[in-house]
Amino acid sequence: MARLGTEERRRKGRLKLPRVVRVRPSEPGLTDFDEILPTQNAALDSVYFVSKNRRYKEGLRVFITFPYSDVPGSINQESLGKVVRIDELDHGRRGIAVQILMPLYLGAKDTLR
Repeated sequence: MARLGTEERRRKGRLKLPRVVRVRPSEPGLTDFDEILPTQNAALDSVYFVSKNRRYKEGLRVFITFPYSDVPGSINQESLGKVVRIDELDHGRRGIAVQILMPLYLGAKDTLR
């Protein structure tokens, strides 16, 4: 059910099974943090999680690893994301919606000719 006064913009279904996400700012000196949290829901191009971190702001660009695993040998693909919505929840918690903009391939060889 969509919230009153807001338009439903989702184009893809949501996975409501919690997965782990790692989030850190793309400009560490500006708002330095590194969080590993469970998601509330996710899609191919977005994640939603709850945090008490007050440093999230709409428009903040973040590095996001989804899904994230700390098991040795895991392949954790990091992407660039942007905070698109913040919901103020109870007990100082905030719901953070991040749009995944593009994967980061640091150190990868260029295969296009």
